[in-house]
Amino acid sequence: QKTPAEMLVGSFKNPEFARRACLIDAESLRRFSYSDMDYETSLAAGVLKSFYARPGDTVSLLLENGLHFFMPWLGAMRIGAVAHPINCLYTPEQIIYALKLCETKILVTQERYVWDDRKNEPAALLRILMETFPAMPILVTHDPSRFESLKKEKGAGWLGSFSWSTLAKLAKPYSHVVHRYPEDAFQLICTSGTTGKPKAVAQTNSMFLPDVEALIQTYSLSGEDRTLLINRLFHVNAQVTNFFPMVLLGGTTILASPDPRNFLKEAARWGATYSSVIPPTLKEVLKYEIPEKAKLKSLRFLIVGADKLTRELHREFMDRTGVRVRPGWGMTETLCWGSGTATNEPIMYGSIGKPFGGTEMKIINPETGEEAKTNENGLLIIRGSNVFQEYFKNPEATKKAFLPHLKWQGWFDTGDLCRRDARGTFYWVARASADSWKVRGEFVVGPLIDEYVEKHPEVDSAMAVPVLMDGETETALCVVLKQQDAEHGHEFLLDILAKKILEYCEAGRGQGKLQQHYKIKKIIFVPKIELGDTGKRSRKKMTEIAAAL
Repeated sequence: QKTPAEMLVGSFKNPEFARRACLIDAESLRRFSYSDMDYETSLAAGVLKSFYARPGDTVSLLLENGLHFFMPWLGAMRIGAVAHPINCLYTPEQIIYALKLCETKILVTQERYVWDDRKNEPAALLRILMETFPAMPILVTHDPSRFESLKKEKGAGWLGSFSWSTLAKLAKPYSHVVHRYPEDAFQLICTSGTTGKPKAVAQTNSMFLPDVEALIQTYSLSGEDRTLLINRLFHVNAQVTNFFPMVLLGGTTILASPDPRNFLKEAARWGATYSSVIPPTLKEVLKYEIPEKAKLKSLRFLIVGADKLTRELHREFMDRTGVRVRPGWGMTETLCWGSGTATNEPIMYGSIGKPFGGTEMKIINPETGEEAKTNENGLLIIRGSNVFQEYFKNPEATKKAFLPHLKWQGWFDTGDLCRRDARGTFYWVARASADSWKVRGEFVVGPLIDEYVEKHPEVDSAMAVPVLMDGETETALCVVLKQQDAEHGHEFLLDILAKKILEYCEAGRGQGKLQQHYKIKKIIFVPKIELGDTGKRSRKKMTEIAAAL
């Protein structure tokens, strides 16, 4: 069985693809052909080998989106090392934790993380890294804005840190690919840690092709496609949805800004045929000018997942833009995707589609282990060739993850609450561990409240959170108003609006649109709903804000 590196490099070396554009940076217009990618990634492999990186060693990448991300990432895979992209929104403490967790041997980072421009001196992070990991080489690349600059990288040259551009001039390209076994990891991705310390998912060689091939088949992708990549490359969504399929097929990946104001304009400008976005991006895009539908004809569809997609937002986006939104679902533990909406399937508003081929998904009652009935909420469990085997050096967490119930040993417990309709289409309800809490012994599911309240005419977005009031856990509601002007800032008017929203919630309980125990005790007006590290709406952050307020 070929490894991801062997398949990707096989495409780079394919004479039919040689002159085709593999990567294009939309801002700088810099273009890498497939043959360019072969040379540049082999050069990066040579740089890493010069520091004695061996098969199985962890090479961590603390890099923003940019062309500079791809070379050390793919270079590490070429030499059989394990790539570990670090969330570039992490705090210094989280970065140190991730490096220790993944047992990093070499760190590749960029100027802005190791050099303080304002003080014109090494950044605090560089000092902490050198103190904590004195024997770990730190290779510094240019920031994306200075990509391929002839000047030495800022922050490089200090004891233990090295200039990538200087090393690239001295290193000998390594044009081979080290073969690894199917069960070997090619990448480590840390989970978001919404319910505790992050765990590192060991993504093995055997997971790669089943998930990428299923994606290609589900969405009928070909070498004629052009994908617009705006999601962060430290996460699997951008990697698996955009880059990997295009490389295997000989298509083109266009690296673009995530700015929602320009998303559809960039898609039209580059003739992109598909892209992948998360629901909050769809909502933001609709706040700005939308190009004429005729200009978006090339954009066949958007693949959407990673957060709650409401029926209302789904329908509105398709109606206003004319672009089909094909939703899906997945996790880091499934490489990326587990379900989707195929091009020959009807689009069901607010759904997450159907399981990919080779993947089984079931919904069970976590207490009894019985399968849930049609349209009954339950715990989503999954198994298949794209499902991971273990968390990196964490056997206890691994054992727990594959025991959703004694009747379902060996199935992965996703921790998600879902339901399935009579057609076999799945719908995401909530993240059980992060989106639900108990009030006087009864479970409250936050996203069900959010979705109902966001239909109120005065509300732009809302998020229910648990708060401690008089020694008891109660439910509060963080609300972003549609009109956040000076008038709404008046305390008296806010009190009136809070009362209206509370009455709306009470009406929902009376009409059966909200469960009886979903009683909102307090309205908290906020300027925005905070996002987490991967761009999802963060109930954890909003709970902290609500508690502070």
